[in-house]
Amino acid sequence: MELLETKFRKELTELVRSGMTGSRGSFALSVGKFISKVKTVDLELAKELSRFLTNQAILRGNDQFVAAPVDADSRMELVERTYPVVLSQLPVLPEEIKGELDDVLLEWASAEVLLQEGLAPARMLLFCGAPGVGKTLAAHWLAQQLDLPLLTLNLATVMSSFLGKTGNNIRAVFEHAAQAPCVLLLDEFDAIAKRRDDESDVGELKRLVNVLLQSLDEWPVNSLLIAATNHGDLLDPAVWRRFDHVLTFKKPDAALIARYLADVPMTDGARENLARLLQGESFSAIQQLLHAARKAALLGKVDFVQALVRLSVRLRLSRGDMAKPVEGEMLLMYLDGHSLREVGARFGKSHPTVGKIIKQYLGD
Repeated sequence: MELLETKFRKELTELVRSGMTGSRGSFALSVGKFISKVKTVDLELAKELSRFLTNQAILRGNDQFVAAPVDADSRMELVERTYPVVLSQLPVLPEEIKGELDDVLLEWASAEVLLQEGLAPARMLLFCGAPGVGKTLAAHWLAQQLDLPLLTLNLATVMSSFLGKTGNNIRAVFEHAAQAPCVLLLDEFDAIAKRRDDESDVGELKRLVNVLLQSLDEWPVNSLLIAATNHGDLLDPAVWRRFDHVLTFKKPDAALIARYLADVPMTDGARENLARLLQGESFSAIQQLLHAARKAALLGKVDFVQALVRLSVRLRLSRGDMAKPVEGEMLLMYLDGHSLREVGARFGKSHPTVGKIIKQYLGD
């Protein structure tokens, strides 16, 4: 025992400090580090201590949150809590993104194994990409898979007109989230993590970033923080180093869009052509098209697929993004009730040629 106390005096001190002042997650990590050292001299003691590091013990406490913190002036809540997380649709993700998220889930499923070796599952993720490409939905999906409460930062409330109070609000949010295992989503992250070398910003904004960095460093190991930004180039360089994984979400390619449209009742060939037509659009833009097409089909008493194709063609033509604009014009004319011969005569094409083009987008 004397050998044990001498060899691990530093680790014992850190263990006690963490237990007295830190979060449950920080304490669990300290226990894990201590166990990994004890194994070399007392395997039985290491096994005994390992019994306490179970996933259930580490991640318990879904109902331990007190009332959400509020802004001192507006009295509005700084975070929105959702539990359980219920999704109306699953995210459609590229294989590389899905693979990284699956790796994160595997680490969390194996948290007790990692902690027993003094390691921790990924605790901070940064999602970068254009609006509407699935960042927020992926965050909700992770919270659902982990069966943890989702706390979403209310940015409009956090960003006080008095910048000093914004820092206080950020601290309050992190302290609240550290009470129990959760997923904390910081959307529009660049608003609070801007480069400190931006000459246009006042000193108080730079101090805000310092507050954020300190809060990130103290984030517990039994919770997951997800920051999402549309403008990764605006983030302070020191922020990037805090994250275990940085995932870049791109606008979906045609294959991914075809998967997204899998439930639309149309032929596979027509779906693939529509997906190619919509390549370059975000998932949110495509969802808006689907919603608008349902209303157009209902109110106009027309076929849903035809309504969807019509709206998609109009959108792409208006943006100048359609690879073959003449095909779009022919489709619109046909959907307006003109015959294949009339469309062919208008564009100098034979009616079989027009029929082939129409079939590509509308199917048989």
